[in-house]
Amino acid sequence: MQPQDERRDAQEQTEIREHLANERTLLSWVRTGVSLISIGLVVERAGALVDATMKVGSTSASELFGLALALLGALTLVLGTTQFLGNRRRISTGEFVPSAAAYLIIVAGSLAFAGAFVIYVLLT
Repeated sequence: MQPQDERRDAQEQTEIREHLANERTLLSWVRTGVSLISIGLVVERAGALVDATMKVGSTSASELFGLALALLGALTLVLGTTQFLGNRRRISTGEFVPSAAAYLIIVAGSLAFAGAFVIYVLLT
């Protein structure tokens, strides 16, 4: 085997590993998004079973928190898919540059949700 062929094989193997890692990352985003949506449904349904004490208009707090979790889960799925497709294109062209924007958006949303929940618990 020529040294040139060995280098090409090594580059192909590296690209394959990068694509597989990108797919695993997408699966993690999907798992997180589906989990958030599922928890949102449980929170919303639990509020329907128990008479909620705090009402905002005609909507109970559990419905709002459940909806917020479900929306955060949907946003996670959209951002994860967008990041996967962008990374896939950049890996194929050899110009991959990592980006933390999607992670920061989800972390900010999670912190905002957690803060709202803490305020709700303290005020009720």
